[in-house]
Amino acid sequence: MKVLPNLYFYPWESMTENNCNTFVIKGKTNILIDPGHYHLLHELQRKMTGDGLSFDDIDLVLVTHPHPDHIEGIAYWNSMDTVVAIHKEAHEFIEKYRSFWEEATGKTMPHFNVDIFLKEGTLRAGGNTIQVIYTPGHAPGSVCFFWEESKVLFSGDVVFAQSFGRFDLPGADPVLLLQSLEKLVSLDVDVLAPGHGPIIQGKGAVKENFYIVLGLFQQTVMKSMQNNETTL
Repeated sequence: MKVLPNLYFYPWESMTENNCNTFVIKGKTNILIDPGHYHLLHELQRKMTGDGLSFDDIDLVLVTHPHPDHIEGIAYWNSMDTVVAIHKEAHEFIEKYRSFWEEATGKTMPHFNVDIFLKEGTLRAGGNTIQVIYTPGHAPGSVCFFWEESKVLFSGDVVFAQSFGRFDLPGADPVLLLQSLEKLVSLDVDVLAPGHGPIIQGKGAVKENFYIVLGLFQQTVMKSMQNNETTL
């Protein structure tokens, strides 16, 4: 589904199986963000084919964070010239987390190759300028991508439409997540492209959503602290 002239959005809409949203920036360098679960790639491929795109067209794969529903699919490009990039902390975490996840789910996680370890700063690809923003809290090595030319923020699982990422998973930290949310609020964003749920378009709508999410986050953390209080 085309959202902007060079941006395609492939939402995951199943109510029975979890997976992430995927985005493709089309240009001199075709960039795919968050391929999702490996075993569900056929669904993404089917949707991309409808837009005249294929996996073989992808030059660069970016991953926001090391949860299986976002990262597994990079295994498809293991033997191809496509460049795969994630944060080093994310790569280290997923390798440590692999056995835990496989024991918990009874599924096998595919092995995958990484070509570039991302750092906070500017990434230039095919005439596009993408700011890599370090945003831990939901997961170690989590990053968001701000596409400057179109003012699109690919927020992974840090912030959604009126919601935010969980902080009760291995490696998560609510303090770091709050800091990450506050870091993103100052950006000049026209389109919020989250890892799950609908996108938000319009500068005012995006900014309002940030303030709603920050309020919800503070309420959730306060409630969690109250529930964990010990009475003597």
